[in-house]
Amino acid sequence: MKKFVSRALLGSLVLASATAANAAIDVTAATTEIADVKTGVLAIGVAVFGVAVAIKLYKWLRSAL
Repeated sequence: MKKFVSRALLGSLVLASATAANAAIDVTAATTEIADVKTGVLAIGVAVFGVAVAIKLYKWLRSAL
């Protein structure tokens, strides 16, 4: 009987935690912030990629001479 009670308690705790895990969370602030920062991150990424390509091109031209 003791084993049954402990399993029933465990099952009810699992169900209660699943209900809390499915609660709706407001993420509009996070998505708005990500959308606002996207252009800055894109500009930095393009700049880093451009520097990497320029270094590779410089090494390639230097080896050709």
